[in-house]
Amino acid sequence: MGITRTGGPEVLGLLDLPEPDGDGLVIRVAAAAVNPVDLATRSGLIPTALPAVLGWDLAGTVAHAPAGCGYTAGDRVMAMTAQLGTGVGSMAEYVRFDPEYVVRVPDALDLVDAAALPLAGVTAVQALRRTPVRAGRRVLLVGAQGSLGGQLAVRLLDEPDTTTDLLVRPGDAEACRALRLGRPGGGAVLTDPARVEAKAYDVVVDAGGAPDLIEAVCPGGTFLTLVPFAAPDPARRPDVEFVLHGVELDRADLAEVAARAARDAGVRPRTTVLPFADAHEAHRRLEAGGFRGKFVLVP
Repeated sequence: MGITRTGGPEVLGLLDLPEPDGDGLVIRVAAAAVNPVDLATRSGLIPTALPAVLGWDLAGTVAHAPAGCGYTAGDRVMAMTAQLGTGVGSMAEYVRFDPEYVVRVPDALDLVDAAALPLAGVTAVQALRRTPVRAGRRVLLVGAQGSLGGQLAVRLLDEPDTTTDLLVRPGDAEACRALRLGRPGGGAVLTDPARVEAKAYDVVVDAGGAPDLIEAVCPGGTFLTLVPFAAPDPARRPDVEFVLHGVELDRADLAEVAARAARDAGVRPRTTVLPFADAHEAHRRLEAGGFRGKFVLVP
């Protein structure tokens, strides 16, 4: 599933490509998730070489494994292909990818759930690694209702010495309150950005695109954004550390995401499954806004 030209969801189509040969690790794709980066690539907002197979996330089974790679045919695996950097899209029946960045799917995790995890999960792990020590600090997470925000929320709420407030849309407040249950971290669920206290937080993590909330960071604090197209001007708050985080391929981080999801259902986003041929519908609904969870496409 990919594009030969950029534009709206209607430019998405099935591409007739040769099946990867037996040189390298070949994965038979069971499911591939749709992420906002796919919409930006399809629209031309992020340039890419054409024609292009879209998609960063996949889960499936090994169809061919070269000797010594650590995998055998039939192994259940997942990967983040980082399409913009590698040129490898995940939305195909078969994907050849570097085994150094592939991990096994735990038995407790089905392949559809596994496909929804890599980009959001690895981004969350790496982003929190870039924030300062949070014990005894006050943190605001913006956009906790999304798939990335949910990954961040679970990790922050499992820190017993951190006070984490979650800023979400009003319709998502109850779901986020439920997510808090049984987790040791303190904090509140907020729904009105205009009522967020100025200069009250040591760390603001923005997964929702709210640049004005840099004003919520106290002097000497950190504003970390995961939304490059809605980042504030760092000059606006020279007394605040500004971090624009971009995800990197990392096998260890992906393995941590898989293990966490296998033991904690709260990490797994709600999935809506569509066939590859309906990818345009997933893109259309995501662009329209209001969708909660993750679209997962299946061959």
